[in-house]
Amino acid sequence: MGKDHFSFGTEPRMRAVPEGKSAELKFSGTISTKDTEWGEKYTFEITLYSHPSYESIPKEGIKTNWESKSQLAEQLFNATSPEAIEKNPKLANAIKNDIWVLARSEEGTYFIDNKLTG
Repeated sequence: MGKDHFSFGTEPRMRAVPEGKSAELKFSGTISTKDTEWGEKYTFEITLYSHPSYESIPKEGIKTNWESKSQLAEQLFNATSPEAIEKNPKLANAIKNDIWVLARSEEGTYFIDNKLTG
């Protein structure tokens, strides 16, 4: 009879992007909402490729979660709903395949753009 495996802890969470800086990421899994002690947050499974608050990130990136209550996160969550994706398959393709630049203004507002290559 095999032994049971147990594990405790929290899922990894990306650190906040400092004001006036940006991070590069790729969406790599589930997009959902979750209740936290600070209220409901939008949660995105990502692979993080660059971030000013991380000293070293391997070339293959870091698997983590971006959690946010920002207007950007709400807009992105709504834009990736099944109904919205059905109306905009190009966005679905970009979410699945592109690297994205998550920038934070000096005022603390978030923006995100897919990184155009080629």
